[in-house]
Amino acid sequence: MDRDLFLAILAMDSYHRGYDVGISGLAETGQLGNATLLAPTTQQKAGWEDKGFYAIAYDVSNVTGFGTAGKVISYRGT
Repeated sequence: MDRDLFLAILAMDSYHRGYDVGISGLAETGQLGNATLLAPTTQQKAGWEDKGFYAIAYDVSNVTGFGTAGKVISYRGT
């Protein structure tokens, strides 16, 4: 898969996890393709919903084109 397309999918994914999800039933842990979700802790998420913010990180070290120490952070909100 093209690197830019995969980054776009990760960006969209942040709108489908956490609170007010676009697709119900998706956990904040697990895999998305070859990327591993690195869910924020409850303490880290404190106050996010009140501010309309959400973020999730992905370990992309097993995804072609990202390198062995790659991480991507996708966020929504302002």
